[in-house]
Amino acid sequence: MKTLICAIALSLVLAASAWEAVTAQTVTVIPANETAAHVSAWATVEGVVAKVFTSKSGNTFPKIGAKYPNQTFTGWIPNASPVSKSPLLTGIEGKLVNVTGRIEIYKRKPEIRINAPEQTGLCLICPFVVLG
Repeated sequence: MKTLICAIALSLVLAASAWEAVTAQTVTVIPANETAAHVSAWATVEGVVAKVFTSKSGNTFPKIGAKYPNQTFTGWIPNASPVSKSPLLTGIEGKLVNVTGRIEIYKRKPEIRINAPEQTGLCLICPFVVLG
């Protein structure tokens, strides 16, 4: 019985420690105009949406910082992503948003692929957290 109680107590301590380690991790917030210096980093990018474009194949691209081809950062929302159906995509132009994920380069511009609502701020699916 004593061994069982010790085992349970040890399990609880280990679980609490693991939870603390997970919740202690933070994500770096980067302004959209600085993302090119953080390629391959996992970060939250923040900026104002200049234009939202949806391609013929259904992929959606919020252009942040400026309209194409002068955007400083792009969010890429594949057609198959649940985020592509979000009503928040309508009306986010001119809004401050944030997007979390791995920063990659596509055609010499930094972007994050958005596959899940959790990658966007507030409710992010909302893939973006509309702050303003």
